[in-house]
Amino acid sequence: MAINTNTASTPPHHGSPVPLYAALVGTFFLRMGGGIMGILIGLYLAAKDQEFRSPTPGVGNPSYVIPATLVGIITASFFITELGGSFIAGNLIDRHGPKRYMILGPLFGAVAVFITALLHLQGNSPVYQYVIFLALLFATRLLEGAAGATTNPASLAYIAGYTSGDSKLRSRISGYFEIATLIGAALGFVLGGRLWDAFGQTAFLLDGAVYGLSALIFFVGVRNITNVKAEHAEAHSLKEYRRVVTSPRLRELIPAWLAISALLGVLFNHATFQLSNAAPRGLSEFSGGEIVAFPGQTLSHAFSGGQVGMVFGIYALAFGLGIIAWTMVLPRMRKSTVMMISAIGVIVSSFAIMGINHTGEIGEASSLRWILLPIMFIAVMVESGFTPAALVYLSDISEAHAENRGMVMGLYSFLLGFGQLIGSIVAGPFADRRGVDGLLIFMVILGIVSAISVTLLRRDELTSHEGLAPSQAVGD
Repeated sequence: MAINTNTASTPPHHGSPVPLYAALVGTFFLRMGGGIMGILIGLYLAAKDQEFRSPTPGVGNPSYVIPATLVGIITASFFITELGGSFIAGNLIDRHGPKRYMILGPLFGAVAVFITALLHLQGNSPVYQYVIFLALLFATRLLEGAAGATTNPASLAYIAGYTSGDSKLRSRISGYFEIATLIGAALGFVLGGRLWDAFGQTAFLLDGAVYGLSALIFFVGVRNITNVKAEHAEAHSLKEYRRVVTSPRLRELIPAWLAISALLGVLFNHATFQLSNAAPRGLSEFSGGEIVAFPGQTLSHAFSGGQVGMVFGIYALAFGLGIIAWTMVLPRMRKSTVMMISAIGVIVSSFAIMGINHTGEIGEASSLRWILLPIMFIAVMVESGFTPAALVYLSDISEAHAENRGMVMGLYSFLLGFGQLIGSIVAGPFADRRGVDGLLIFMVILGIVSAISVTLLRRDELTSHEGLAPSQAVGD
């Protein structure tokens, strides 16, 4: 197979930094829009479930309930298009450049939130209306997935190409990308909860403006920069895709990355529903039925929409501070070492949250809770190192496939989406049986799987004395 190795005469990062910063800022607002949508959909489903359980005569219908398993299926539908679309988008990015696909993602997101804002269903609606309601909700999640499938690999391919030949800049910008992603999502969660409390379902319309701002920044600020132009269709074949995925560097990383991605699926697609006691504001004239929390679990259905947003905001603050700290040391450490430490952080944080979940009512004083909270905060900071380390690892691999950079970086979206799909679906029965405790038990399992996978990866690295220098070829 012929591989084009022609590069631009001037490395991209020697030019103006404005396009790179525009990519990061556009990503920030894209993630903010996704964060708002993520918490709004959880609060919306929780409120709908409460409405459907209303005891008001002629309104309640016992068949109209939304169990956690159904929540997992609806939210996981996001990843169907993200998975399938990431491979297609990666190929298109390599052929046409990343800019147009960076813009397309926020537009998909805007359409999704506008459709969701128009959805409405009463508890006494006919069955066919209930089915149509769920189908349209499913469709909006597919559009959200298309947003991630196009913009994520495009932005990452852009950053990987921009930082080609400068490993320190790549580590730093990869950290900044994760910070922009995390802070954007965190602010989205905080803002989304407050928008729900203030506007109810109308908040979805406001989220469309955030997506529009992201698209505008990508359109105005980003210019197409490609180190290598793909000229051979064979380089974009499924055979080439399989060759990259089965390479030694990725083969043992994939289980760990899937486990961490599944953890994100638990947090973003189940935790909101389990924490929320959101009333069906703006959904109907009825007050709704009482939400039944799991006995003895402090966090079970204990928070309003704004409070749920604050919980995620605190979690994201710890995650963001951790990424900032990891960014400073990441260039001087083996990426597998960072990922191993992060996996241990997942396990510790999960047990700490489980302890907090059994410390009495939220308003009650508890010395144990005040001990566990800083432990949880520090453990979340520790676990945050996995994604930037894995992202740098993947960017290094892309150097051996520079003509297919978009395809390689599309693996980020694929693994992120597939892991969250698994996590969202599998966590549903855990939550149905044990509520918040069930989710935390599942998170501990994911942390263990990740640690085992990275242990195997690190063992092979030490045995072969293989570093992670970008110049090394994949599969050599």
